Amino acid sequence: MCKLFMRSCLLVLVLPGLARASLTSWFEQRNHTFYLRGPWNGAVYRALPELRREFNAIDFGHAHLAETLLRSSDEAVVERARLEILAFINSKPDLPPDEAFIAPTFFRLAWAVQQTFDWAHQLHRDLYDLFAADNVQDKDEAYRRILENYLAQSQALTFQSLDHHGALWSFPESRNFIRRFPKFNAQIWSYHWLQAKVAEVQLGRSAAEQRSALGPVLAEYHGYLTTPPLQWTFMPMFRDLAPTFSQRYPEAANIVDNLHMLHDNIDDVLSSPNLFPTVEARRERIYHILAIYLHRNHQPGDMRYAQYRTPAGMGHHNHH
Repeated sequence: MCKLFMRSCLLVLVLPGLARASLTSWFEQRNHTFYLRGPWNGAVYRALPELRREFNAIDFGHAHLAETLLRSSDEAVVERARLEILAFINSKPDLPPDEAFIAPTFFRLAWAVQQTFDWAHQLHRDLYDLFAADNVQDKDEAYRRILENYLAQSQALTFQSLDHHGALWSFPESRNFIRRFPKFNAQIWSYHWLQAKVAEVQLGRSAAEQRSALGPVLAEYHGYLTTPPLQWTFMPMFRDLAPTFSQRYPEAANIVDNLHMLHDNIDDVLSSPNLFPTVEARRERIYHILAIYLHRNHQPGDMRYAQYRTPAGMGHHNHH
């Protein structure tokens, strides 16, 4: 995989204009938010090593896709990236990759978006750790601490139920990624399927019971990677695949669904050079979309993005 990492790093040389612009007009203050300390930290690492390796590979997949689409929308190039990601997944990486190294150009283009991704991924890790931690008895109290810590940061996604099937799937660029790259899209949605199924499997089980229960889930997931589920018409939703988790922890379920929809929206932008022919246009569109999702933009009385919330009385439906 060294060649793959080197290729990603060298993309900065392929797009020198973007690199220069990033250092001037696109300068953004960079900082990293440290994870919340708690007795659950590292539980997946210790108790569910097989799952840990699967999650490490997923982080690589999103980053390498974004970097590839910035470089080219040629079908052969994108398909090669998909196969490279599959090879990385199958290598069972023991450590998470550094996404800034995998996607240096995307980091320069949209640092605030990547910061939002990173913080939401940390929420993922905290919650999977929590439910793998046999030493934490009061999971609900710990969940509240983790959620409060997550929402306190400016890059947090809203826990509002957003209108994924309607308003957020009706942009001019919507569905361009699935139309142009159906196999890659199905592969990305398979990651989302796994994350939801794991959350449901963890509830009410000890770490040892989770290890047993996760076997069939991981086998099904790898079946989707081998034969991409092209029949899926919409991304897997937490409320469909993890109904017990979603009922008990609706804020987390909504945040993860919103994260996944944001990924889809951005993939659509990056797959639409006809609509956004310059990197400046792509960046402007990506930041416009990001604002719809941020927790700080959905405070009581703030109606700027109310049209993107789930209409009253409408629920989610299983599309798989």
